[in-house]
Amino acid sequence: MPRILNAEATETGLAVSFEGVDATAHYPWFWLRDHGEEPASLNPATLQREVDTASLPPDIRARAVRLTDNATALEIEWANGTDHIGRYSADLLHRLRQPDAKPAPEIRLWDRDRIAGEIPCFAYDAVMESDSGLLNWLEAVETYGFGLVEGVPATPEATEKLALCVGYIRSTIFGGFWDFTANMARSDTAYSKQELGAHTDGSYSVDPPGLQMFHCLHFDGNGGESILVDGFKIAEVMRHDRPEDFATLCEVPVPARYLEQGISLAASHPVFRTDTSGRVVQVVFNNYDRAPFRLPDDEMDRFYRALTGFIRLAADPEMQWRHPLRPGTALLFDNWRTLHGRAAYEGQRRLCGCYLNHEDFESRLRVLRRTAGR
Repeated sequence: MPRILNAEATETGLAVSFEGVDATAHYPWFWLRDHGEEPASLNPATLQREVDTASLPPDIRARAVRLTDNATALEIEWANGTDHIGRYSADLLHRLRQPDAKPAPEIRLWDRDRIAGEIPCFAYDAVMESDSGLLNWLEAVETYGFGLVEGVPATPEATEKLALCVGYIRSTIFGGFWDFTANMARSDTAYSKQELGAHTDGSYSVDPPGLQMFHCLHFDGNGGESILVDGFKIAEVMRHDRPEDFATLCEVPVPARYLEQGISLAASHPVFRTDTSGRVVQVVFNNYDRAPFRLPDDEMDRFYRALTGFIRLAADPEMQWRHPLRPGTALLFDNWRTLHGRAAYEGQRRLCGCYLNHEDFESRLRVLRRTAGR
């Protein structure tokens, strides 16, 4: 638990120094009044705000500041005629001592040779029987964009149970949990035996599925290896080697569609979505589902140059990890990062799986880490 060494009122806010931290943090008065943790400001049952931010005096100031609870919290007696006492834990102030101090998750970019020596693979019993085993698997998915689980009973029921350890299953036009063969029951190349180039799913969705799970329940034939490509690795290669093309794929919203009797889905996304720091946080690419569109000729030329550069990298054997999914091995991968595909095959193949939401995956990670004291 962080401890506060000193809290000094200034004209514009509160200067706070913490044990073990060299730099002093500064918190504006208005921000502090808006972030109180006492019951009048933060509902203790729901952890939802009770503050009416718009009603706070813009020039609010403190009348007095004092440390409490052995310097693990402080109280502010507010002036401006409010007679309100706010409470702030050292943990909150320490965690938010810098704007946007949230650390980025550990990401390891990979290509075929890099991943060959560190394939993230875990035992089914370990994942199912302990929080630590589940956390190890999910952290690997966060780090590499995918993770395998071996020893899974080759049944839809066992696979669905594994998926529910991550979060609730997302329902789409394809249903919730799938169990299918190459019978072309839907208007999608995934229901065929032909080769599937590397892509992400749901480019025609306003919110593309966050994660996807596959488990091959039966295979009797030849071919059909799963193909995975690190989309974040492609992004960094393009950022370094082809910065103009990288910028184009960050800027141009690419329309996609899914058309079937009674269904017309459509959405647009740039191939690379970045956060405010410029870090790529999502890749959306599916050349099968790209919808017709026109840009001015010079912009269209730039887009095609960038897109073909992306496609060539995704199809480069040195960027692809190929692995034959067979009964007993389930694959969970980040659909916002990892492109997937499949080699053509002959014979019979039965596959089951589902989509999961990214926010549920992230929620599970936070809860497991909190349980582990991290």
